[in-house]
Order: sequence, then C-alpha cells, then structure tokens
Amino acid sequence: WQILSKFEKKLGVLGVPVTYPISDVNGFLVSGLLTPANAQKQSYPVDLIKDIKKLEPGFKFSPKEWTRGYKPEDYVQELIDDIKIREHVTTDLMDSKSWDFMMVHFMESDQVQHFMWNYYEDEEKEWNPVLDVYQEIDRVVGDLCARLDEEDTLFIMSDHGFGPLRHNFHIDTWLLQERYIKLKNNLPTILKRIGFKLGMTKEMMYPVGEYIYPIMRKAGMLGTAIELASHPWLEWLFLSSQNVDWENTLAYTHSEIGHIYLNVKGREPQGAIEPEDVATVREELIEKLKKLRNPFTGELITSQIYRGEELYSGKKIKYAPDIVFLPDNMEILGKGAYEFLSHRVVSKARGQTGHHRMNGIFFAMGPDIKENCQLEDYHIMDIAPTVLYRMDLPVLESMDGKIIESIFTADFLEEHVIDYVSKEDLGLDDDNGNGGDDGGGGDDEEMKRRLKGLGYVS
Repeated sequence: WQILSKFEKKLGVLGVPVTYPISDVNGFLVSGLLTPANAQKQSYPVDLIKDIKKLEPGFKFSPKEWTRGYKPEDYVQELIDDIKIREHVTTDLMDSKSWDFMMVHFMESDQVQHFMWNYYEDEEKEWNPVLDVYQEIDRVVGDLCARLDEEDTLFIMSDHGFGPLRHNFHIDTWLLQERYIKLKNNLPTILKRIGFKLGMTKEMMYPVGEYIYPIMRKAGMLGTAIELASHPWLEWLFLSSQNVDWENTLAYTHSEIGHIYLNVKGREPQGAIEPEDVATVREELIEKLKKLRNPFTGELITSQIYRGEELYSGKKIKYAPDIVFLPDNMEILGKGAYEFLSHRVVSKARGQTGHHRMNGIFFAMGPDIKENCQLEDYHIMDIAPTVLYRMDLPVLESMDGKIIESIFTADFLEEHVIDYVSKEDLGLDDDNGNGGDDGGGGDDEEMKRRLKGLGYVS
C-alpha cells in the first residue's frame, strides 16, 4: 500500500489480515484480522468504517471462531452471511470510490477448513460445509468479475493450502523433557509442575472453553475465542513462561509450525549460552530433532530442518529463529506459542481438524494475460512485484519475489520494460511496518493478546 501510494495510485483495501495499525494511504483501507474492537482508527479515512457499519451493521473485520458450543449448521450459515455482507460492502466501495487497485480478502474459507475439515474428509457425511462456503465465494468472484472493465486484470490468490490436522507436537514440552528448558525452584512452580505431570494443562481446558466461549461472547464479555485462549489467568493457573528459569534455560519456542530459539548471552535478556557455544548446542538440537518420531504413527516428525541464516537475511536477522523445521507430514503441527499446552510431547489435535499446507492457488485473467497458461514454479512473494509490473510501475530492488513474466502476453512484455527502484528512491523507511499509529488507548496490548491467541507469539 505504501508503494502504490508513493506512485499516487488510488487504492482500495478491504479486510486484508494484519493491516492494523492503519496507515494513511492514497485511497481507502479497512483493516482485517487482529483489529481491536474498540480501536479509534479502524479504517482510512477514519469515518469510513462508520459508513460501512451503517450500510451493513453486521460487518465483521474477521469471522468468529467455531467451538463445540455452536451448531455447525448455524456457524456455516453465519460464514455465508458474512461473505454476502462483505460482497455488499465491496461492491458499494467499488461503485462509490475511485481506484486503480482494489483488494478484498475473504477469510471464511480459511475458518471453515480449520474447523470443518472432518466433514470434508468424511465421505459418509451428506453435508459438506467446506464446499458450501467455497461455492458462495465462487459466486461472489463471478459477481465481482462482472463489474470489471475490459482493461482490468483480476488476480485470485490464497496465502496457503489446506489439509487434515491429526496431531500436535508440543515443542516446549519436548525442550522441557530434554532439559533445554529449566523451571524455577519456587513453591508455585513446583506445584504447577506436579499438576502439569498429572495432566493439569491448558489442553485440559479445551472442553470447558469450547462451551463457555459462546456464552461469554453473547454476554459481551469476549469478542473472539482468541481473547479466551490468551487470557492472563491461564498463565496464573497453569505452567507458563513465567515459571521458566531463564538464566539456566538453553532453548525455547514462542511460535507455531516449527521455531526454536537459543537463549544466547548478549542477545536475550537473560541469556544462558555463550556465543561461542551456539553452534554446538544448535547442532545437538538438530540431531535430536532428526530422530524424533510421532508415537501415534511411528513416522519421523521432521527431516526438513534449517538454521535461521539459511532462510533469513537482512538487518533484522537477529530476531529470526535459530532453528526452523517443517513437519514432513503436515498432519502434525509444531506448537509452541501457547506455553506448555500439553504434558505430552505429541498429542491428538483438539479443536481444529484442518490446517495449512505449503501449496496454495493463483489465478490470473485479463486482456494482457496469456490464455491457458499453467504455472510450474512461483511463490507467494512473487505476487506483489507482479502486481506492480502489471500496473506499469517499477519493482523494489529489496523484494524477495520475482515478476511472474510467464503469465503475460508477448505484446505486453515487449511494451513494458521491467524497471527497479530502491526504497530510498521512494522515500520509504526500512522498517517494513504499516507505519500507522496504534489507534490510541491500549490497542497494542490487545493486539499482543490476539497474536498470542492465534499462536503467532507468546
């Protein structure tokens, strides 16, 4: 959005995750996932969200989560209603605002697959909620296509694919078992540790949370299930990072999929590993990870293990994980953001029956797009430079992605020379942030709680 605004392109953005805090743009922007309910600035211009909620009082920044306290049929119908509401808002903005670039995000397909994949997978079930939601989004795509001009180009993309989720690998529990994490030797921690070994964990609270959440949400006590999952009293009641003896802890995790950080002196606040010993500890951990098996299947959990510097580069590399691993079979998920969620190293998945896969989708259509072109090799990072090129704009030199030249006609490629500029040329900072304010009040803290509840940070 910053790049397009710098080139004075009119843009419209609706519902893209993590566009909060709101930045000023040359056009309009309505944020999506992680928007605090009481934030003073939920859109740009600020009053735009008021107009949207006047047009559609039921508008949501992101769909609510499903728990067993909701009837599946009612939940899926609400997702479909949300799609219709977002379509109405989108078409109203398309008609009433001027724009050169327009992007709208539908998160309902993500949520139905997370929580209803078991219906999709079970051929004996007559009802397929995943198909219902996809058909509704497909209908919307058709309606939006019909509103485009002949010279417009349409890109359709997902940020990931989906598949079944069967097991969770609790990274912090494994690190505790392998003695890379040490706990404090005080009475509260000793009591929590005893309870942890007996199975008194946050995982134990799943059944309660699934049924209490709809009641608390209806009463206005909670906005999202994320708020319940990240509630401070869970840290008080169960084993958490507050009980970790950081000065004697060698490794930790605070994110999902497969991240491990080393507790390095001079880098972490209470580092325990001398910098010259980092390589030894890391290689030891990698070797142990390579041998780790899922007790339910007997399969190795991961052989795709990377050192942080093999994947990341740049000025912020010190914030990258020291070890990144991807499960060989994505039916098992590495979990680490919920702080000792289970006393088992591997447990059966709870709540969600589906999770992300590496391969998503990308479609393109328009007068300058080659017909019936099948792409063999492209990446999600390639979309942004491709959009800039299609809009006859230069691409940032610092972008990791490349222009997907193979989708364009020969005439378009011949008429449009690929050009590159630096961030300095555009007057962009090097922080890669939205550049917006926090909206006032305690919005930053609410964002942290939401990120924690989603499993992005601890």
